[in-house]
Order: sequence, then structure tokens, then C-alpha cells
Amino acid sequence: MGKTKSIMSWGQLILLFGVFCLFIYAFTQRVTFEKLEPTIAVEGFEFSGNTITKYSGSDEVVEIPFSYSYGETTNFSGSITFNNRSEAFDFLQEHYTTGADGYYDFYNQIYSQQYPWKYDYSIDKPSFVEGRDIQITSISREAFEGNKQIKKIILPSSIERIELFAFRDCLNLEEIEFSEGLKVIGDSSFWGTNLKKLVLPSTVEQIDPYAFFNCKNLETVVLSTSLTKMTLGTFNGCDNLKTVTFLSKNQVYASSTTAYQPFSRCPNLESIYVYSDLLNYYQTTEPWNLYQDKYKSLI
Repeated sequence: MGKTKSIMSWGQLILLFGVFCLFIYAFTQRVTFEKLEPTIAVEGFEFSGNTITKYSGSDEVVEIPFSYSYGETTNFSGSITFNNRSEAFDFLQEHYTTGADGYYDFYNQIYSQQYPWKYDYSIDKPSFVEGRDIQITSISREAFEGNKQIKKIILPSSIERIELFAFRDCLNLEEIEFSEGLKVIGDSSFWGTNLKKLVLPSTVEQIDPYAFFNCKNLETVVLSTSLTKMTLGTFNGCDNLKTVTFLSKNQVYASSTTAYQPFSRCPNLESIYVYSDLLNYYQTTEPWNLYQDKYKSLI
């Protein structure tokens, strides 16, 4: 019998082997690339659960992230003596993340220890990176307080609450870019800022005491359609405030004292615009009736 003809030549086998090697190389490079994709740090921010607890950056324009993820951890260890509970609470706020290992144990010890209390600690502090694991819904008390660099804040739609003193004495803060979603503006949260115009998103329902106290350059305010409550001294001491517009069709409740009304110490206030069917409410209800001569009809 004659030899059977070869199905594939050596040249074809070599070519096929080369194609196979190229495929393996391309696949491994793709896998390697996916594994090495870098994480991006969220610079300047510290978080606790769904809350921003601190900002230490120096940017003039600060865009608050919608969410974040945890990155690598760094261990901090040592010994410290607390003379009282206040010092222990300061340590808790600075070094522990709510819900992290050791947080609740340390919190409980604050109340059970005798002072002075020597505490030996070993804490794994996480880093924060861009991600979608934890959505940010609030800004904690004093998170940005006293920052002199910030000129503009951009809030994401995830933020629902701004807490006590959050931006107090940010003396150069001129502009806030709100998003729909914010519901509560906390006590003294924008005290002493350099805002010139304030337009609240429609979702804001409540403004707590002294929220915009001593905003000396604030001239124009447009309040939200969902607003139901303003508490005492909201715009107290806004020397240059001229125009306020109520877009809410609710009968907005306001608390006050003899010294602190919604617009006390606003010597240049000229006009307060409200819907025509609410004119009687504002002109006859305390403390709104203090501004009887200021009201004008929106429609």
C-alpha cells in the first residue's frame, strides 16, 4: 500500500501553534490588565457609614462624592491616657469608623471606665476609594467647619441631611450647587459663610435654627416647594438680604423668640414673595406678621 497523504503540513502546524500562542498571550494580558486596574483614592474625605465626618482638603471647588468603597487598611497602635469622657469621645470620632472592629467595645468602655483611663489600642483604619458600595446620605456636624479655602460646594442627589455646624465659618464659601434629594438643613450649618444667593432644591422640608445666621453678603433667597418648617433665627443677621421668595404652597411654620425671628436683624429686607392665597396666613400669623409690609404676591 502507498503512504497516506498527510492531512496537515508542518508549515500549517507551525502556523496553527503560533496562532494558539498569540491567543493565550492576549488572554493572559487581558486578565492581568483587569487585575491591575487601579483604585482611585477619595482625597480629603473621611467617612463613617453613610456620613461624611471630616474634610481636610484644600480645594476651592469641592464636589462631594455620591458614594465610596473601602480600600486597604493601615494599622495604628499605641497607648493614650484619657482624663475624661470628652477626650475619649474625641478619640472615638477621630480614629474609629462606625461599625468597624472595636468601635462598639470602645464606645461601651467610655461609660464603664474610671478616669484617668490608660487605653492601649490597635486600630485598623480603612482608606476610602471611589466605588458604589456605600451611598453617602448626610454630612456630619462640623465636617467642613472653619475651612478657609472652599469657595463652592457641589452636593450629590444622595445627600438628605446637612448636620449641625457642617459648614460654619467657611468664610469664603460663596456658592452651593444643590441637587434634588436634600430634606433637612441643620442647625447653624452655614453660619457665617459668604453666600450671595441661595436657591434651595424643591425637596427641602425643614430648616433648623440659625442655619444661615450672619451670612452678611446674602442678598437673594428662594425657598423650596416642599418647605413646611423654619425655626428661629434662620436668616438672622443677614445684613444685605433684600428678597425672599416662598415657592412652597404649604403654610410654613416658624418658631421664634423675642430676639430671634426668621429675618431678625435684616435691615435691608425689601420684599417677601408668597402665593396670593397664603398672603393672609403670613400677614396674620406669628412670627410672620412681623413683616406685614414686606409681603408681595407671586401670582
